[in-house]
Amino acid sequence: MLIAASFLLWVLSYLFYDVPYAIHRVDELVPPACSYASVSTVALGNIVFALFIRSVFRPDSRWAGALVVAIALCALSGVVGTAWIGDWAGVDPIANPGYWLDDFGSFAPALWMTTEGFAQYFRARRRLALGLCEPMVCHRFLLWGVAGVLFAILEGIVTANDFVNALTGEWSHYLTFGNALFEVAPVAVIWLVFFPPAAYCRWIGGGNATRSRDPSAR
Repeated sequence: MLIAASFLLWVLSYLFYDVPYAIHRVDELVPPACSYASVSTVALGNIVFALFIRSVFRPDSRWAGALVVAIALCALSGVVGTAWIGDWAGVDPIANPGYWLDDFGSFAPALWMTTEGFAQYFRARRRLALGLCEPMVCHRFLLWGVAGVLFAILEGIVTANDFVNALTGEWSHYLTFGNALFEVAPVAVIWLVFFPPAAYCRWIGGGNATRSRDPSAR
């Protein structure tokens, strides 16, 4: 539910930002409220995503709860600071101090997912070697770590492109293409986590994925 809510908020952010440009195609005609709504929904999506990571990997950890609170405070403070400066789209890392608070709210969940995914993967590999874990379960942790890396790369590309725009007044075509690529890639990886095709499961399980789910085969 939480990860679905975060994806929904991120989709809404695209609608708030892109639909007005599809209608007007001129920056001056797009109300600042549309860009600000996009920035706000991205921040909310990041907060919900952090809640998702905590609920999956650290549901009983106090420090994980404190980290979620810190991410939420930074994300929301960044959104408020963006409005205070008048950088409604939140794309000026030089003149807008709130940009960096909001940026932390985006980077932190990605890095957290990376750390948790790979940490659990290496633990699961030891259990797998002892026959205490199924190959696909172990592999899912690896996919979570990979998805976190891809999200972190995406945030790095977005930040770099914002710097290019702030310094030159234009967006980098190469970074924009990278932005689009790394927006799709982690979603595809997370889709594999939840809905792996049967052939993929057989490949990961060495052809034994079907038998491992059959109690009579044990």
